[in-house]
Amino acid sequence: MKNISSLGLFAGLLLAVPTGCSGDDGTTSTTAAGTDDTAGDGSETPTDGADDGASETAGPSDDSSGGTPGECPGIGGAGEVGGECGAPGDCASGVCLVFADVPAGGGECVETPADCNTRVIGGVYDFETGGRAGGTNVVVAAALQAATGPATATPIVEGVTDGDGHFDVTSEMPIMAQIGIVALVSGDGFYLTATGIASPNDDSSYDVGNPTHQWWAVPTGALTAWSDALAMDAEIGALEGVLPLGDEGGVVGLTRDGATGDAVGGAVVVPEDPDGSSAIVRYLQDDDTWGPDATGSSGIFVIINPSLAEEFHVEVDGATVSGTGTAGSASGAIFTLIMNVE
Repeated sequence: MKNISSLGLFAGLLLAVPTGCSGDDGTTSTTAAGTDDTAGDGSETPTDGADDGASETAGPSDDSSGGTPGECPGIGGAGEVGGECGAPGDCASGVCLVFADVPAGGGECVETPADCNTRVIGGVYDFETGGRAGGTNVVVAAALQAATGPATATPIVEGVTDGDGHFDVTSEMPIMAQIGIVALVSGDGFYLTATGIASPNDDSSYDVGNPTHQWWAVPTGALTAWSDALAMDAEIGALEGVLPLGDEGGVVGLTRDGATGDAVGGAVVVPEDPDGSSAIVRYLQDDDTWGPDATGSSGIFVIINPSLAEEFHVEVDGATVSGTGTAGSASGAIFTLIMNVE
């Protein structure tokens, strides 16, 4: 029996126009949402902390020199700065400079950001080809705010990926946000795509390093072709407000080998509550049609009409294995759900 773990999905939003100061690496950094420049000098102080789903910043630590291993969430791994890593938990600093999660490894432990800020690191990849997507716009936002107000979600950090599709921006203050934070990717030829990148601690704080470093950009042309083909499906065609993908929301997903990243065919994506689910799952076949049975060699699937935060698991060779993924949908964005087969 194969064991499957999944990377959860959060919500997406319409991309905001980048603002703020340019960093040394060409990306743009802003403070988290929910801050006010009360001093008028560029410094930030927390707002009233209203429970509106927006990301808010916490005040800096008492140690003005920055976070230390005894203070910051996410710190405590064994690896020293400069050592190899594949995830933040591998590093004593809590931050691994790595731009993909599969295959694991290949990263370097780097220093803890000052004042327990979060260093948001990721690589953007073309969902259809798997290639790197350089020059794409990235907005990192609170998932709850993004889900409920996509046109007005405020960036926590934002910027443009470099030629290798890499994004590396540190928040100006610690992040506080409910539900999670998402990377919202757009660019020439890509539809606005949302990938969940981190979940909060119990107190809604965030670790100094994000755990999901592989983010996705879905080509607009692929979405259009997939929508046209799915419209021929009698069950989907009978529903209103579900196509085209993206404009009407929806989820695109991938079943892949958790060690190599290779696509896994023959996988079935199943709602955790099949009797109470209205979701329709279809699988891209090798002849570019969509079928109801299992993934083809590409491992690509779509979920039409999922409930809010609906959970799914994967079955392989008729066996249900551990690991769930959380789906969601909102008009104007396409969401990704990556299921890792291990």
